[in-house]
Amino acid sequence: MELARPVVAVLYSKEEKLKDLIGELSIREVSQSFLFPNLQRYYSKEMGGELYKVFLCLDGFMQKEDLKEFKLWSLEKEKEFSKEGRRTLNIDPGYVDESHLVLASSKKRGGRLYLGEGVYAEIEYLYLYGGFRPLYWTYWDYRDRRVREFFQKVRENYLKNLNLAWKGEEFVLYRFSKDKVHKEVKAW
Repeated sequence: MELARPVVAVLYSKEEKLKDLIGELSIREVSQSFLFPNLQRYYSKEMGGELYKVFLCLDGFMQKEDLKEFKLWSLEKEKEFSKEGRRTLNIDPGYVDESHLVLASSKKRGGRLYLGEGVYAEIEYLYLYGGFRPLYWTYWDYRDRRVREFFQKVRENYLKNLNLAWKGEEFVLYRFSKDKVHKEVKAW
């Protein structure tokens, strides 16, 4: 079983929508909210207003092979939170493991690997020389030092929790379907 820590990046303009999403998930860590000017140009036509981005870390693990289902779940959530056919939240799921931050996307691009059903995976960070390092194609918001520090903290906590799970401590395992996040308590 290849376990990773599920994470979500959420772009939003209305904080109440973000709070509604957070209320549906078991969140371990929340980053500060960021205002990235480069995201405004691309997303504000659809989502309106000033857009903020926050990064969330779920309290548990997922199997790496479930990344496609995690993305399909996020696409359904975006539809659920849409108003008059326009998204109010942009939800980008992924995972952190000992060596990577991997994100799922529905957009085809050069460095992405196809997972099926219109979902692609892309490595945003590699863990090298004691820290996460962005790659050539890593988005500018993920290059921000504060964002990398958040994911570095997620990685450290993931490794601690993974070690405890290997020693027999119970852990939460997430599974995803299009309309629901399933949560199981397991032990190795």
